[in-house]
Amino acid sequence: MKSMKPSSSSVAVEMDSRIWRNLPPGLVDRILALLPPPEFFRFRAVCKRWYSLLFSDSFLEANLRLAPRRPWFAFFLLPSSTKPSSSTNPPPPALLLDPTTKLWLRLPLCSFLPPGFSPAASDSGILCFISDSPGPKTILLSNPLSKLVAHLPPTPHPRLYPSVGLTAGPSSLSLILAGDDLISPYAVKNLTAECFHADGATGFYSPWSTVSQLPRLCSPDPARLVFSQNTFYCMSSAPFAILSYDVAANNWSKIQAPMRRFLRSPSLALRGGSPQSVLIIAAVEKNKLSVPRSVRVWSLQPCSKAWTETERMPPEIYSQFSEAEGGRGFECVSHGDILAITIKGSTEIILFDFITKEWRWAPPCPFTGGESGGREFRGFAYEPRLATPAVGLIDSSSLSFQ
Repeated sequence: MKSMKPSSSSVAVEMDSRIWRNLPPGLVDRILALLPPPEFFRFRAVCKRWYSLLFSDSFLEANLRLAPRRPWFAFFLLPSSTKPSSSTNPPPPALLLDPTTKLWLRLPLCSFLPPGFSPAASDSGILCFISDSPGPKTILLSNPLSKLVAHLPPTPHPRLYPSVGLTAGPSSLSLILAGDDLISPYAVKNLTAECFHADGATGFYSPWSTVSQLPRLCSPDPARLVFSQNTFYCMSSAPFAILSYDVAANNWSKIQAPMRRFLRSPSLALRGGSPQSVLIIAAVEKNKLSVPRSVRVWSLQPCSKAWTETERMPPEIYSQFSEAEGGRGFECVSHGDILAITIKGSTEIILFDFITKEWRWAPPCPFTGGESGGREFRGFAYEPRLATPAVGLIDSSSLSFQ
């Protein structure tokens, strides 16, 4: 019998370390630019040159151009609506979830963000924080990886807890604040919205000079706005509807929601991709309804105000979800092709993959001990980026990464 020799493809070959040492610096930078952020920051400790890459314009440009998109989520434990934040409270840490690897990371923010601010929106690697104190609102735009912070000028209109929306591109950003106008020290009313625009390509800069009137009898949900096709969307209660704001036309309108009489805990979310899809996620529950109880997903059809049901939670998953949720309500956030549903008063998360059609529970967050402590576990779509040029459009200050 012939002896079995291992094939050349199965033999581990150790590459000469001198080859790595003699690689051109440009090629090494290109490799480092492709690393996931946690690995990049770990490798920065190798030498002074690698440490300085975070401050190299050429490296950040390569990272922005070459690094694959990573649809993560950022979760925060926030005070409930009945216990608003105090102006002395430090910002809570961001609890980052990578749904692909199912890993959690904890990112402290208190070293570069002042107290008295709460997370309000996110886009393209930027986290948006709004001041907690009632009155003219101050907005902070932050890249938590580079610790770059941009301070927007205070809003002209005093507000309490407005709805906040953010969209940012490579060289532009738009921000909108809507509702909760402080018409007196003791009363609020949903009257106006105001926008901030900055575009580095055209030089256009409009600090809160675009004001619009909200539709009558609306109550925007302060949780989140989503942006798609030059339009912001948000939920409205009393009466329940979807509000849309056309940025170019500076005009608000209402869209009727599907099955609105039978929906519980409706949430708006945005599915990425091309084209993007505005989604409504809600529990459908009515004792005399001829269809089974479930959590469903509807998609807004392009160029119309019609909704189409696209997904439905399977009965066995819904049974588990209903037991965990216990009627307390839930919120949703979507990033790329992943939908995350958080249960109020809990740190449990259920994920849905629009590609594989799989519903699954996310791994428990190791930084919360499995308890919310009476706080809300609120999620935001977050893409970890070393470079966020849109933040640089605003007069900003950066602190070196520790």
